[in-house]
Amino acid sequence: GVCAGAAAGGVGAYALLSRRGAGDAVDTSVDGTKSAVAHPAMRAGWPSGFEDLLRVRSGFVTSYDARTRNPRWVLERITAESCDGVGTRKKSRFAEDDEVDGAHAAKLSDYRGSGYDRGHLAAAAGHKNTQRAMDDTFSLINVSPQVGDGFNRDYWARLEHFTRILATKTKAGGDVLVATGPLFLPTKVGAGERRAREFRESMEPRGDGGDKKGGKTRDVSTALVDVSSSAKARPSADWEMRYPLIGDAPELVHVPTHFFKVVLVLPAGDRDGERLDAKNKNRDDARAVAAAAFVLPNAPIPPDTPLETFIVPLAKLEAAAGLTFFRQGALGGEAREAFEASERLYFESRSGGEASETAARVPSRSRSKSRAEHVCQAAACVLPAGFAAKQTRGG
Repeated sequence: GVCAGAAAGGVGAYALLSRRGAGDAVDTSVDGTKSAVAHPAMRAGWPSGFEDLLRVRSGFVTSYDARTRNPRWVLERITAESCDGVGTRKKSRFAEDDEVDGAHAAKLSDYRGSGYDRGHLAAAAGHKNTQRAMDDTFSLINVSPQVGDGFNRDYWARLEHFTRILATKTKAGGDVLVATGPLFLPTKVGAGERRAREFRESMEPRGDGGDKKGGKTRDVSTALVDVSSSAKARPSADWEMRYPLIGDAPELVHVPTHFFKVVLVLPAGDRDGERLDAKNKNRDDARAVAAAAFVLPNAPIPPDTPLETFIVPLAKLEAAAGLTFFRQGALGGEAREAFEASERLYFESRSGGEASETAARVPSRSRSKSRAEHVCQAAACVLPAGFAAKQTRGG
């Protein structure tokens, strides 16, 4: 797997994303400057965040988004062994991550009384091999606010169970790598709604004082959270972002509108992570049996909704998330072409299209037996029956 080798590292270790190091040459054409840190604009320091730092835990690797106070993504490795063992959630407790600066960290108090569950991205049930592995999943760097009834405690939990079934009870392949993360997707604004909003805003009193009619006085704190009346003059658009936030401003936890899961099934008996050498030079040897991308709304979902309702083309998810998935290895280069061909076949079969026409457009190398199928071609994409999931609501 792409990061499976890293997942065996020590708890709390930091790993810098390999695509660009702080001292790597990034632009040799600007006044002879060979690296970003050597640029004169950087001499006094520069803005920095957590996006390029990976945190390694027993069964997963995560990238933290300090702006939304959610994981950017979590990549876990699920095996038959990891799903069975001595780990029990009865001994685990949700915990704040002490490696994230307090001003940028999600806090347990943010969830208390919010009405949202502390939803795992790497499910606890997939990491029972040790108590430490189980405990790791309860860190808030693996947690996002999720709707409880009808989602976290039902449909989402059943999707997590489905990924474990792929690793333990099907012939689709061996180990399963799952990339999970939050999405913040826009809402289409209708013309009628836009006109109604503009009318309401035009009727609101304007002013620059601190009285009730004149609006709020903007001090250092309110400047970070309030919108001044002058902002109402912004041009209207067809799309806008709407989602709740929990906690205390300005240190707010953003509530995702949706969540994604990208599932990658490795060949049976393949311990790709163990084959990676210390410099990760053998990552290109990774192969995939099957893959699929899912996007679910953070909302109650009727339990009888077919799982295939939430399958999306991987490239579309990448565009929405601002991420790429497994392109460094198992789904890179010709392997990506081959998988996208399988993906097209799958979607055409669902829509009743002529699969043979798609096959005719696929290069012969992409039709080899080694190409990754869509998960729903390799296994039945049917969720297990519902069950009484453990409640994880804050408070």
